[in-house]
Amino acid sequence: DALVAQSERERQTFWALREDFEPETRKFPESLYSFDVSLPLAVMDTYTRNLEAALAARFDHYDCSVFGHVGDGNIHIAIWEKGMRQKAEVEAIVYGELDAFGGSVSAEHGIGLERKAYLHHTRDPREIDLMRVIKRSLDPKGLLNPGKVLDV
Repeated sequence: DALVAQSERERQTFWALREDFEPETRKFPESLYSFDVSLPLAVMDTYTRNLEAALAARFDHYDCSVFGHVGDGNIHIAIWEKGMRQKAEVEAIVYGELDAFGGSVSAEHGIGLERKAYLHHTRDPREIDLMRVIKRSLDPKGLLNPGKVLDV
């Protein structure tokens, strides 16, 4: 579902809701796993349904919220699973099908340390090698964000 602001007041209200993640965090007794992925609009619904089904098949107690500025292909996913001890499994579920849907493990927040291990899900080895070549060309001494996206 989506809403489009019909006035300046509604636009401000929507932005306030988007920026206020506190209601979600109050909902859960522990912290959340959060994700920032991108997908083509045409497959977002199918991806999120598959995600819900995979989470339900793996976890007895979990909650998943999908929100954000989906109009530009970016979605934020917040997942809580009881005990919060299965991060690698949750990440494998979230990132596992992105490539099949033409998505990316990161939308607006970059790869960094959190998503580096999953970059191969949405970039093939040639693309990653090209990223290394560009990194070495622009930063031959490896001073800028060392190890944040690529191990060079």
